[in-house]
Amino acid sequence: MSAIAHWLEQAGINTVVIGLVKLHLEKMTPPRALWVPFELGRPMGPPANPDFQREVLHQALKLVEKAESTTLVDFENDDPRSEANLEWNAPDLENHSTIADECNELKPLYQRHCVDKSRTSVGVAKTPVTELAALFDGVYAQNSFKKLRDDISERLMFRLALDDLKAYYIEAALADLNPPSSRQLHDWLWGSTLLGQQMRELRHRFMDSSDVKITDLGTKFIVPHAWRD
Repeated sequence: MSAIAHWLEQAGINTVVIGLVKLHLEKMTPPRALWVPFELGRPMGPPANPDFQREVLHQALKLVEKAESTTLVDFENDDPRSEANLEWNAPDLENHSTIADECNELKPLYQRHCVDKSRTSVGVAKTPVTELAALFDGVYAQNSFKKLRDDISERLMFRLALDDLKAYYIEAALADLNPPSSRQLHDWLWGSTLLGQQMRELRHRFMDSSDVKITDLGTKFIVPHAWRD
């Protein structure tokens, strides 16, 4: 976006970049930029908070009035949902040996969330969660990628399975009446579930593979930067 901003400015169009990674803004030096201290994917702040999002937009648009060629301003406030919700009751998933077992325990919570919200983001793999859990358990235990769909490769299927499994866990955890903050939720996923633990282990295992495609899978797609060790 910073590069596009430079190009638009050359055409006489004023621009403002709202950036989540301050280092990128400092290196690319867009003409005007507002750095926001939010999670990746949330440049306007938390969802369902129009007043806060309006303030982000207001501060960004104020920069249009500035004539300096490299104006970088920090947003004044943090995400109001960044603080942990101490009333959240995280799912207790202790003493499970397989992802299939964890998914089975989370099933009532996941179903409750689907009923309450009338939607789910689970489904990109177009395969039942029970089969996705079994696929993951097989990869973890035997390094065996099972082909579940004829139209895509085993490795792409595994990536889609991970996306669905993560969404399944997150939606189950959000079924509580006192939902967690986003950071709190992901800390639970990556630090307190067997799925998170085994995904971090698989990342290292994949990165040591002699198969470049598996190495690429481990390097780029298994675990977000914030939870890598």
